[in-house]
Amino acid sequence: MDNLDTLARVPLFSLMKKRDLKNLADMAQVLLYEPGEEIIREGESDGRLFVILDGEVEVIKNLGQANWRKLNRMRPGAYFGEMAVLGTSLRTASVVAVEQATLMCLTDFDLRAAMEKYPNIAIELLQTLARRLEEKEQRLLKVLGGLLPICSHCKRIRQPDGTWTPVERYVHQHSEADFSHGICPDCQKEHYPDLGD
Repeated sequence: MDNLDTLARVPLFSLMKKRDLKNLADMAQVLLYEPGEEIIREGESDGRLFVILDGEVEVIKNLGQANWRKLNRMRPGAYFGEMAVLGTSLRTASVVAVEQATLMCLTDFDLRAAMEKYPNIAIELLQTLARRLEEKEQRLLKVLGGLLPICSHCKRIRQPDGTWTPVERYVHQHSEADFSHGICPDCQKEHYPDLGD
């Protein structure tokens, strides 16, 4: 299957006429990434959308840090980086090649030109964004929506398998939240009165 056929099977571009699809494919760069190579880096400014032509990639939050976590694994036909096209150019996660991966790269400028002619591309992007937001909401509700059995003394949370986990680890495992530490005014007065105000 050639790159044009792969692009035609991506829901984002499926309604485009073949001639216009070919023009879009001609504007795109085809890039090869080796296993473990970083494709996009969390926090960086980048206005590109990628379509996976071959290979697999992983989406990773906090790559290289102790609290990293894998969010998704994507295969040929999937795309990522759509937030850059919708106006948020700072990457919210890193994407790394799992195996050798061939990607088609489109700039936000090229995609916006295509969206003017084919508004369904914008609709598909918005639907993808809505699905991802709903998934995040469901994960958050799963963590916070029910009763959490928590130890009155050490504040560990009982897991379904009966083990007890520190609250920080539980929240980290079940959401995208991270903890930072500080001292509230009441604890400061009681335990660290020498710190002052």
